[in-house]
Amino acid sequence: MKDKDQQFRQLISGELPVLRGGIYRIVGNAADTDDVIQDAMLRAYRQFDMFKNQASLRTWIYRIAVNCAFDCVRQKKRQAKMLSDYGENALNEQTEVHDEEQLQALEQAVSELPENYREAIVWGCLSDLSGHDAAERLGCSENTLYQRVFQAKQMLKKAMMKEDDK
Repeated sequence: MKDKDQQFRQLISGELPVLRGGIYRIVGNAADTDDVIQDAMLRAYRQFDMFKNQASLRTWIYRIAVNCAFDCVRQKKRQAKMLSDYGENALNEQTEVHDEEQLQALEQAVSELPENYREAIVWGCLSDLSGHDAAERLGCSENTLYQRVFQAKQMLKKAMMKEDDK
């Protein structure tokens, strides 16, 4: 048990600022970021016995955190839709509505990307990490990261064109 605790303490002390920055870019505010990180750390700690050493502990926890962040985003969208359905979240200006719809469509498209492409966008584009550091955290080469980012952008363009056709 001490070894587990010690591994988590070391990981958290060294990686928390970077992890927090990446998660913030997904969820968009500090309160949700803190909640997501807390939830992710708790899940990782509880599921530590399931960790199979196929990836680094850091990569495993990053994946848990990214999944928790997208869960949070999806939950917020459901709540916003419920509020919107009741008329409590109506925006006054048509431009703002269109911009918000476009942003929501993009967020939805990102959340629907396959996991490796979604993570490439989050850590390779939306974080402040260098390409080398992002690739290391994802457990792949920089070239693989850049290929995934390129492919993810292509998927997002297609998804957004479909959204514009609606």
